[in-house]
Amino acid sequence: MLGETVVVLHRRRVSDDPMGEPVYEWDPTEVPGCLVRPMDGSDADGEDAGVRPDGVVAQYRVAFPKAYVGPPLVHARVALVERGMDPADADEALLVSGAPDVTRPCPTRWNMTAVVGRARG
Repeated sequence: MLGETVVVLHRRRVSDDPMGEPVYEWDPTEVPGCLVRPMDGSDADGEDAGVRPDGVVAQYRVAFPKAYVGPPLVHARVALVERGMDPADADEALLVSGAPDVTRPCPTRWNMTAVVGRARG
């Protein structure tokens, strides 16, 4: 398996606006060799299993290679560039739901899995 390239976007605080609210910019980290699997969005009972407690509707499960050394994925966004997402547009990128699952020890090249999707509302 070869995987595909994704871009992980991390938020960095750069300043405050005139009202004292923080202003952020998104820093990209390109990650080659990720396995991306679409989720069907329903469970065996027909319920919407894709909805997560933080309001993200799970659309994909992304397996990251052991070689990933970027910033933590909590509160990050993921752009699936090989599927047409623009990494320069953070609003188009998918939100990481919760914290990724890390498998140790792991016999494959991929040891961390994140659920990503869109927020409702």
